[in-house]
Amino acid sequence: MKKKLKISAESKAALRQFLADTEIDLGCRPVARREGDRTSTIGIADEAQIDRLVARAATGISIEVLETVPDTRSRIELVSSGNRFLSGEMPRGPGRKE
Repeated sequence: MKKKLKISAESKAALRQFLADTEIDLGCRPVARREGDRTSTIGIADEAQIDRLVARAATGISIEVLETVPDTRSRIELVSSGNRFLSGEMPRGPGRKE
């Protein structure tokens, strides 16, 4: 089962170096956020990947499991199968227009 993680380090450079050789999913456009005196990012990993991350985490790196990510079938069931453009109205929401 995949889990959503928050990985943080003392600096952006330390976070980048730690994540350089990982295989976790950081999304299309990973974002590093400054939170107080630490820099963090969000990623998705399975149990084996989390174990490897924890094993190689150096001093100053913290890994926090935020939540379990639902499987693909569960996520697909959340989305309508209808044509959202059929009414002639533009869909609304927090997405970006490309």
